[in-house]
Amino acid sequence: MRKHWRFIRKFIESPAQIGSVLPSSRMLVGSMMEAVDWQRANTVVELGAGTGVVTQAINRLRSPQSRFYCFEQDPHMRTDLMSRFPGVWLERDAFELEQVLKQRGPGQADCIVSCLPFANLDDTAREHLLAVIHRTLSPGGLFIAFQYSRQLLPYLSAIYDDVDTRWVMLNMPPACVYICRKKQP
Repeated sequence: MRKHWRFIRKFIESPAQIGSVLPSSRMLVGSMMEAVDWQRANTVVELGAGTGVVTQAINRLRSPQSRFYCFEQDPHMRTDLMSRFPGVWLERDAFELEQVLKQRGPGQADCIVSCLPFANLDDTAREHLLAVIHRTLSPGGLFIAFQYSRQLLPYLSAIYDDVDTRWVMLNMPPACVYICRKKQP
């Protein structure tokens, strides 16, 4: 419950950065996680980890041999995540995704899960970050994101051949999950 209050306080302080007044529900997290073949996801990335609701699910489901990179801009939330998830690489800025993967790992990710509020980014930043995400995904890789509207669909449909959307009504507010697969060569 303490994490929920911290999340609410962060939302009040910076609604554009946090994007929601409450953390993701179990149903939303489950909908995001079920699309991933966790035994084949050797490099996993989470963008916008917040209080770690999605981080915890990924960490529980991923293969023990996989690498997990987690990006969270808020320093207090990032410190909390570091103490709770010692085997996870924690980074600050999602816009540095490409550089981090090139410096620390294979350069590409098999799965990127985003909890970032893309609707709060200006068009240039949104398009740039979506292009970086697409470039860093390995062929056949998955990009999974949730938003509170279908505003992101035209951007994703322009980049990915395969985009599936699912509404999760048992979340506050209801959320749309985007599951995007990068084309195999």
